[in-house]
Amino acid sequence: MFKYVQQIFSPAHSANQPANLARKLFSLNRISTLFAILAIPLICFPATSRARGFTFKLKNTSKTDVAVFYKVSKKSGSAKIKALMNLKPGEEKLKDIKLDKEDTVAFYGQDAENNTSVMIKRDYASLEKNKDGVCYVPIIVPQKENSNFESLDGLSVKLEHNKVLSFLLKMDSTSMSSLSMLENNFQNVYPLGTFIFVDTKTNRLLLPPLEPSFWNSNETYLTIQDSLYAMVNADHRGMANAQVAYFVAKMFDSLRVNNTAELEFKARLSLLRWKPTPSANIYQVFNDKAVQGFLQNCYAQIDNPDIEYQRYRLYFLSSYERIDDLEIFGKQYYNFGNETDLSLGNIAEVFSTSLGVMYTKNKTLSNYYSVQGAVLRTKAYDFTSQLFNGFKNNVKNKIIASTYANQNKIIAGIVDEYKSLVAYNPDPVRLSLQAIDTKDASPSLVSIQTTISNLSPYTLLPSDTTKQASAVANNYKIDTYNNKVKFYNSHLKQINELFKQLDQINSDLARISQSNPDKGFSSSVSAPGLVNEIEVNSQIVRKD
Repeated sequence: MFKYVQQIFSPAHSANQPANLARKLFSLNRISTLFAILAIPLICFPATSRARGFTFKLKNTSKTDVAVFYKVSKKSGSAKIKALMNLKPGEEKLKDIKLDKEDTVAFYGQDAENNTSVMIKRDYASLEKNKDGVCYVPIIVPQKENSNFESLDGLSVKLEHNKVLSFLLKMDSTSMSSLSMLENNFQNVYPLGTFIFVDTKTNRLLLPPLEPSFWNSNETYLTIQDSLYAMVNADHRGMANAQVAYFVAKMFDSLRVNNTAELEFKARLSLLRWKPTPSANIYQVFNDKAVQGFLQNCYAQIDNPDIEYQRYRLYFLSSYERIDDLEIFGKQYYNFGNETDLSLGNIAEVFSTSLGVMYTKNKTLSNYYSVQGAVLRTKAYDFTSQLFNGFKNNVKNKIIASTYANQNKIIAGIVDEYKSLVAYNPDPVRLSLQAIDTKDASPSLVSIQTTISNLSPYTLLPSDTTKQASAVANNYKIDTYNNKVKFYNSHLKQINELFKQLDQINSDLARISQSNPDKGFSSSVSAPGLVNEIEVNSQIVRKD
């Protein structure tokens, strides 16, 4: 066009200037019109086009070749899908793609078996924030995960039916918040065979514990171990009971699980029990002389056994259920979404599950909690009934001892009275009484009682009232005889009275000795003669 303008104003055309002037002007008019037409697209296109190019780094993280596609979605709802490239395993490539404002681009891959990767979406606004950087897009084909996700109720059922791990559901609410009950070391517990006297109102010891003497022995009676595995979804609690829901909720709080977790529990428990030595079984222990002083101190605490029986308890530590080893492992799952941080160090594995696409940050299970050598439960023989019966026996024995002392005193009185009776026999010719052998330290009362039962008091002789001289001598003999009769009758009466008292004391001794104190304070076991073993609060058997 420029050449054409040159020709119009060249010397050849200017020779006939008047004739050619009109033609020149007409030609210029046509040229200006042509310039105007050609300038329209140059002016309009820059004003209407708002597309911007962004750089994407695409990497195939799967183990097979993938074909990569991208999809551009418009605000109007229309979309275009285009094949972008093929990537080998581990291969990465850069690609520039132009997007208009309010566009959204999505990338995904597909392997030879038509497995589709997770779709990674990015909108124009998010890309604009990092316009000078490179947007990383991993092509991730999720692994197929066949694990069945359970509700918390499903986990509770598994725990309830696990003989080893069921203890986790029985821990009290205060300790479960940090599993603090298990933190106490086994060595802080009183040894097996210790006597403790407890006030049940305060759960405190009333006396310093009596630790074992010669009869202490223990053995590891049983060791069992088990494990439990579960994939648990925290949002699907189901109809879990309050105790189970509290345990799992506290556990998930401590593990910071807010969605889904893979959990594994491992535990090994041992049962340690007191083992009596051949020289002392469980029944002999309570009669051990080393225990008597402790029992007397227990008796001193008891004022009214009938009222205070339910308050006091005497325990003999008999067995410990010990946690040799407890480990709780876990791995948390997160929902895979477009907001997921796609940096290489943040995602370990991506899974396609029944609950959708999820990813984990760790390939292996992490140890969330472990403890070794802690006492879980403590059992003790309940000697309370024996203690209170012993208290009553202690009182009874004092009464019996006093009664026996009176009995011996009466027996000595009977023997003395009988000796006097023999000495004051008013008529040895007509009444022959067997004297007691002085060498016999404890003569039998049978012969004395038999003799006494056949005797009757003597009657006094009347005085001689004659006026004869011989009457004086006769009355002297009569007075002498009557004096002996009075002493004789007095001793006979005293012996009979002492025998009555002895019979009463013997009756009392028989009644006291035959009384059964177990009727007043019996243990809860049905079989007689057995000591009841119960679970006790572990806190009261720990050393300060």
